Amino acid sequence: MSAPTKAPPLVRRFRTARWSALGVGIVTIVLISVLATRQPANMIIASSPLVGRPAPAIVGKSFSGPTVSLGAFRGKWVLVNFFASWCDACRVEEPQLETFLYSRPGGARTEVLGVLFGDTASDGRSFQRQEGATWASVADGGGTIASNYGVGSLPRSFIVDPAGRVVASISGAVTATDLDRWIEQQQSRGS
Repeated sequence: MSAPTKAPPLVRRFRTARWSALGVGIVTIVLISVLATRQPANMIIASSPLVGRPAPAIVGKSFSGPTVSLGAFRGKWVLVNFFASWCDACRVEEPQLETFLYSRPGGARTEVLGVLFGDTASDGRSFQRQEGATWASVADGGGTIASNYGVGSLPRSFIVDPAGRVVASISGAVTATDLDRWIEQQQSRGS
């Protein structure tokens, strides 16, 4: 009986390449699955001590002139959005905010209240005019509103329920679809 013969070097290389390709393929499939099922990196539900508590007051002169307050929106879902004209992600999310403002199923309108942070009122007005924003915004010149909300980076948003409680803190650019989905989840939980 003779000893088993070794496969020629070319066959061994082929087998090694085939197993390596299979391993790379499996890793790629796993990576694609993980990336496809995770929340988008641009919208991250962030921790905040405000969640579950009454939203801090926001009162100020709007860019269009009249005084606006968060309390005036009681009974509606409100997205409080901190932004600046120099913020690229803020520019990306502006059309999404406009869609969200008018997208609620059944015609139940939401509100958006913009808070300009780390920028001049004139630049904020120009920014919103260029982007076609139709919601009220106030300038937070001294940073008091941002401090009350714990805002450090932009964009940052807070969803306030009809009772005036903060139900979510969002870091990064938002999308209308994700905001609608988040509110529907909150409504189904009884918020």
